Parts: sequence; structure tokens; C-alpha cells
Amino acid sequence: MKQLGIKHENKFMIEIDKFARQTYLANHDVDNVYDDITKLDPAELDDIDIFVFGSPCQSFSMQGNRRGLEDTRGTLVFYGLNIIKEKQPKYFIYENVKGMLNHDGGRTFAIIKEAFDELNYDIKYEVLNAKHYGAAQNRERLFIVGIRKDIDQDFTFPKPSKVNFCVNDFIVNCKYKDYTFDTTTIEVAIEKKKTDIKKVFILPHIKYGSDKKIYSTKGISPCLLSGNVRPKFYDEKNKIFRYMTETEMQHIQGFGLNFIFPVSNRQVRKQIGNSIYVGVLNEISKMLLPQQYFKADMAQTDTQELVAA
Repeated sequence: MKQLGIKHENKFMIEIDKFARQTYLANHDVDNVYDDITKLDPAELDDIDIFVFGSPCQSFSMQGNRRGLEDTRGTLVFYGLNIIKEKQPKYFIYENVKGMLNHDGGRTFAIIKEAFDELNYDIKYEVLNAKHYGAAQNRERLFIVGIRKDIDQDFTFPKPSKVNFCVNDFIVNCKYKDYTFDTTTIEVAIEKKKTDIKKVFILPHIKYGSDKKIYSTKGISPCLLSGNVRPKFYDEKNKIFRYMTETEMQHIQGFGLNFIFPVSNRQVRKQIGNSIYVGVLNEISKMLLPQQYFKADMAQTDTQELVAA
């Protein structure tokens, strides 16, 4: 909302992770803070115009356990729906991994979609990739958008941008020596294969896992994950092999360089991996929210205020 110049008020946030709460509160003013959504009575919440939420992706992700609704985390989406039923916001945006669509042969999503359809909302959903909306990152996510049926408004998902970015566009100067790793086996592998690093190089001596691939900063990043995974790169500008820095992850995820992370680097990586790519959320909001919420000029004050959560 800040990046779009939307005058808004954050009525509440719900986050069980204490470190994620610290980061949110370091950057945003919010009236009420809640931790456990399963113990929350939606009737106690303030009325809102828009509700933006997600639920843990590990239950549906190819990187997770794929237990779906058998995993307690997989059912948290229904607590979010209870808030929508009670507060009836004008709009909502929900995000999760695209694996939710095909989990259990599509049966899991059929159950979840039926629950969304029972709300008094016009529902649309689509998988969007961050690389098409200003990110140098291959990050596909499912977005479900709802508009309350008494609001006469159409919605279409934003079209992909024709502008492509690479990791080089997001490189931030830092002490790279803190992010280098042993390259002996890499140099041997490159010499043996008689090749150079272009977009991605597969290390034949590593059987599986994220360490098997080294990416070029001339290309895009793999999906930033919530685990303690740091993409390996050949930095074309500085001519070194290194890990991506936390600041570069922050930049690629769309937070901007002024965003504050008052937590450890491990927590930064976890929070970035769990977050919604800001650029996609901005583009959806532009298509979803009426023009009166936007400031044509940042000095304007006669815009309508959005009440959000």
C-alpha cells in the first residue's frame, strides 16, 4: 500500500511467528496485533475494506511434506475464510503455492474452492510468476481474489510485463567475502566439462539438492524459499562465486532497500521465503482497487482511505 501511495489504515495483523511480527511492526503501524488465528474470535476484529492473507505453503509445496488438509497448517486457510464471513470486507486477496491446485489429484483445491465459493463474493484465481512482474526470480504462486457481490466491479488479473530483469539489476554492494564458498570442486567440474557459466551450471559430482546448481547473475534467481537455502551464483560483475546476500534477496522480493529487518540473517531468509512477492501484490491491487484509493499526486489529501488487514 505504501509503495502505491494508497492512504490506508492497518486495523490488525495476525502472525504466530514472533520474529515475523517484529519485522512487520518495525515497518508498519497497526492498531491490533494477534498471534494464533485458531484462538481468535473474528467478531472481535475491526471492520475492514480489504483482507490480504496467506496460509503455510509447506502442506502443498513440492518442497514440503504435501500432506495437504491432513496437516494442521493446511487447514489454516479456513480460519481466514471465517474472518471474511464475519467481517465481509469489500475485497480479499489470498496467496499460496501453485501446488495447492494439483494436490491429491486436484481434490484438495476443489474442497478449498468450494469453501471460497460459499462466501458472498465473486471469485477469480490464477497462477502468476514473479518474473513477469518486475522480479529476477522464478516464483510461481496461486492468487485467489474476491470482490463482494454487492459491489458492481469487474476484475482481471494483471498481464505479464514485457520487461525482463536479471539478478545483475538487483546486486547491492557489500562485503562479498562473507558470502563466498569453496570453489575447488566447481573449478574442476568446469575444466572437465570445458564450459563456462552462463545461465545455470549443473555440478555433476553433487547428486541432488539446491547445491547442485550455480546460477549466473545474467539470469534470474530460483524461487527464494523459507528454509535456510541460499542460492549460489557466479557474480558476473565482480567475477566471483558467491551466495546471494540477504539484502539482494530483500531487493528481489520487492521490499525495497529501506525495509527494516530487525532479526538475524537466518530469520531474514525465512521471512523473505514465506512472503508474498510485493510486485505481484502491487499489480493485483492496481487492477482491483477503485481509483479513488490512489493518490494521483503524493501531495494530494482528498483520496479515500482504505481500511486494511
